[in-house]
Amino acid sequence: MKAINTLADAVDSTQWDTVEELWLEALELRPLPVDELLGIGESIGDGGKKGLRRTLLELLSEQLESNKNWSGAICALRDLVAATPKPSPELIKRLENALIQSRSGSPSLRQIVDTYQLANARKPHQLLESMERLIDFDIGTVVEVRGQGVGRVVDLNLQLENVKVDVGGRRPISVPFGAISNYLTRLSEGHFLRRKVETPDELAKQVKETPSDALRDLLTSIGGDVEVQRIKAALKGIVTPQAWTSWWAKARKHPCIVSSGSGSRLRYRAVESEESATRSLLEEYDSVSDRERLAIAKRIAAQNSEATDHAAERLVDSLAVLESEDPGLAWETSAFLLTRQATEAQARESQDRLVLDHPPLLLLGGIEDRLQRAAALKLIREELPDEWTGAWAQWLLSEPQSSNLNMIAAELDKHDSDALDGSLEVVFRNHTAHPAQFVWSCEAIIEDSAAAALKKRMTPSLLELIPDVLTKREFSAMRSRGKTMLEGGKVAIRIILEEASPQQATRFGARIARIDSVDPKRQSLVAQAVDQAQGATERPSKPLLVASRDAITARQKELKNLLDVEIPKTLKGINAAAAEGDLRENFEYHMLRDRQELQSARAAKLQRELGEVRVLEPGAADASSVNIGTIVHFETTPETDLQPVTILGIWDADVENRIFANESEFAQRMLGLEVGSELEIDNTSARVVRIEAWPGE
Repeated sequence: MKAINTLADAVDSTQWDTVEELWLEALELRPLPVDELLGIGESIGDGGKKGLRRTLLELLSEQLESNKNWSGAICALRDLVAATPKPSPELIKRLENALIQSRSGSPSLRQIVDTYQLANARKPHQLLESMERLIDFDIGTVVEVRGQGVGRVVDLNLQLENVKVDVGGRRPISVPFGAISNYLTRLSEGHFLRRKVETPDELAKQVKETPSDALRDLLTSIGGDVEVQRIKAALKGIVTPQAWTSWWAKARKHPCIVSSGSGSRLRYRAVESEESATRSLLEEYDSVSDRERLAIAKRIAAQNSEATDHAAERLVDSLAVLESEDPGLAWETSAFLLTRQATEAQARESQDRLVLDHPPLLLLGGIEDRLQRAAALKLIREELPDEWTGAWAQWLLSEPQSSNLNMIAAELDKHDSDALDGSLEVVFRNHTAHPAQFVWSCEAIIEDSAAAALKKRMTPSLLELIPDVLTKREFSAMRSRGKTMLEGGKVAIRIILEEASPQQATRFGARIARIDSVDPKRQSLVAQAVDQAQGATERPSKPLLVASRDAITARQKELKNLLDVEIPKTLKGINAAAAEGDLRENFEYHMLRDRQELQSARAAKLQRELGEVRVLEPGAADASSVNIGTIVHFETTPETDLQPVTILGIWDADVENRIFANESEFAQRMLGLEVGSELEIDNTSARVVRIEAWPGE
């Protein structure tokens, strides 16, 4: 590249008499440095030598055209056209030819060239950029649609000025030409996301068998710092939500994957080597907060022992300041240092000082790690033998983790039950101020090992508080745990059946029935328990209307099609038929009127049912007995092969595949049966041997 450097120096020093000669020498280079020459040409134009620039670009263009380097030729000709005040028809024709040659594999190339016609453009070089942008997203191109996923372009419509992308499983997404740059990203050959479309089986195998390599490839393809949600979205359809935690724990261990930030700002990126990863972490180490520095030290420890020693030394130096300014972080820092032989003694001394010099609640309140809070509680017990029960009882009101709450309650029950009772009284008296502690109490209260101070609070008055877990914002992070309280054998059902009066049970059941977030299966369980508490023996006369999300979506689409398409179309036909005159003999008019009445009735029924239907979530059914959303397996005589049956809502029923609606006579006979129950089915004696939750499609 010496010739290029010499040419650039001549331009910088305005030695114009030698530039053309040096340019000709550069044209002899192989491979031809097109980008460098175009950049130098621009500098020549900026230096006021516009005519010289055009001459040199002409020489470059001719050379590229003769070499059939069409990708380079189109760049040189574009610059030449832009630099020429009135480009000749011949020059425009050469530009068009370079475009055709360089994009010869594009399905819509000829249509685009004929439609936009460079020869008639006021600024051909700008029109060329628009044409190339369309060709970049021609039919067959694999793209990522922002927020929608990855798919192929299936249509490029020059009349409507849009492209359509098929991302699978839905109607193709239409993107106007003007929005292409904002919403579509063209994926290069080998890009991780492109492989989802082109080689999905091969990609799925890599993701399953070598998680860390797959994650490295994904991060490399995307580039830069990538948040976890972006990674999850890229793996949608490959890694299931159930498998995510296990997969992620394996994937992020790759030595060439580094992270930065913390919490919601945590990002991941791929680097070239393990040494690069360690160097990157060390560079970040001195520019972050104390807590982030501890996180980096832990990541370094998993990669490089020598660098870990350096990080540990820095953490030891910070301990004295942390002990006074942030005792909780000082404890977690010393816990990390305990794992290093060189710093173990200093770490133990630090933890002893933290327990003796700081109020227990201040220390515990600053420790974010659950296991380290448990360790601190134990050391407080050892170092403060006369004070620990009071400290533990106070901390019970703030501890968010159930495992630690179990430990606190068990130990206080043995050594100071009054202190435990006092803390539980505070929790139950003001449950919204202590949401984690209240939910834990409701879960632990039914255990045989529960403390007496907890068990005595399993009274009907608790039914007045449980619905708050499902409705009040203080419990928003615990909704799913709150719903499990309504399952068979859990606290709500136990109290209804064992403690509550019929009036108390009825009031609780009515409150639960009004909470939309409670699924039909759990509402049904509560209703059955209430019926039992009232002595009722009959089932409700109106079966529950439940359905899978897919079935509900299908009904919603049907309703939308009726309201937006079919009914307006029929009304338009009625108006057209009515305009033809005498309605008494107008067969088409009466036919359309009948159709419109049927369509309106169907739409009204759908609207009513969609307002009543409850979502049946896969895997959520109580499989202790036959319920809506369960699959029932049978045992019969060896000569009979009796296939399992599934109980779902009427919208999901498929008798040919042995899926029965919950309101059918057969399902009504099945509901409530348990493993071991015997019955007559398909003219055969059978016994229920297994009940499992319906997993979905």
